[in-house]
Amino acid sequence: MKELPEFYNDIDKTLLEIKSMLSRGVKDRKSNFHYTTLCTVDKDSRPQARTVILRRFDIEKFHLSIHSDLRSNKINEIKKNKKVSLVFYDDRKKIQLRIRGSAKIEVSKKDSWDKLSNWSRRCYLSDENPGTNMQKPTSGFSEKYQFNAPSTEESEKGLQNFTVIDVIAEEVEWLFLASQGHRRMLFDIKRDLENIKIAGKWLVP
Repeated sequence: MKELPEFYNDIDKTLLEIKSMLSRGVKDRKSNFHYTTLCTVDKDSRPQARTVILRRFDIEKFHLSIHSDLRSNKINEIKKNKKVSLVFYDDRKKIQLRIRGSAKIEVSKKDSWDKLSNWSRRCYLSDENPGTNMQKPTSGFSEKYQFNAPSTEESEKGLQNFTVIDVIAEEVEWLFLASQGHRRMLFDIKRDLENIKIAGKWLVP
């Protein structure tokens, strides 16, 4: 029988594991937490979900950030209903995280933009808005950028379409799958002006 991890019956060690996995997800492209599912609600009250990349995790404030095109549908969805959730799953560790919170469209985005390669900036140079109906298959790029990255000067045009979505976590729900018995818990995050308080409790899996 597989040996159980130290966090199996320990709330504090589980929280440390969560922070470690999210921190690694930002830096390590091979981490299963590098990608997450962002869930929003559209204008017709239908749930929407899409896979995005975790770009930043503030371990002290428990803020998570992703990048987006300002013209995408999810931006309007967030402006109408800021309540969102992020879902992570690591199939090797058998760990699922569901993070519920409030999303904020960042006004200050230049620092994040400056960290992008010109190849990545190319994604924000499409002529049409994401989701626009087209008569034939398209990447959205002009021919000039089909196979080549823009110059730094050319890429700056994309800044107007680029933004950062900051998710302020309010609840973190953990599920660990084990043959000896699953473990599930809920961390509630309370905030004041300077500090956050995280309290965990066990749930029936």
